[in-house]
Amino acid sequence: MNTNINLLIQTNEESLRRQKRVKRLNFIAATLLVGVSAMSLIIFLLIQIISPSAILREQNNIIKKISQFQNKQAKLFILNDRVENIEKILAKRKDLARITNVMLAKTPSRLFIEDLEVDDKTIIITAYSASLSAIGELINNLTDMVHKKEIINSLTLNTLVFDEGKNSYQVSVKAQY
Repeated sequence: MNTNINLLIQTNEESLRRQKRVKRLNFIAATLLVGVSAMSLIIFLLIQIISPSAILREQNNIIKKISQFQNKQAKLFILNDRVENIEKILAKRKDLARITNVMLAKTPSRLFIEDLEVDDKTIIITAYSASLSAIGELINNLTDMVHKKEIINSLTLNTLVFDEGKNSYQVSVKAQY
């Protein structure tokens, strides 16, 4: 007969660890089950407390308010677009007022401007004076501007005429800028 037969369960360390691990996993599973059930119950109660019809009414009111401003928003968008385009045009445009003011500042006081034509590239000044020195001073001032490249790039003397009826000299000068 064999004497090594033991009918009692032996408890070793590994089986104890397995049992503890199974107990922990069972506890975690039960805790998660209770937690998910509690969260579901809380969410269900919150949905029942908050009325969906009130939310729908509030949503419809907000949509109405937004739709009222759509027309104004479209007009504002168009207006802003036009303002931006105008600003771009103004940035590209030459300041003709400044150019003419500088040109007129270079005219002597004894010289009278008869005609002033300004376009996108040229200025034509027609003036008269009783003295040739005033006309010479104008031409000198304008040629100095060309040499300094102040505003104008080139200068052309179109006409220089003596008018016997008025007893004055008339000059026409074309400046390109």
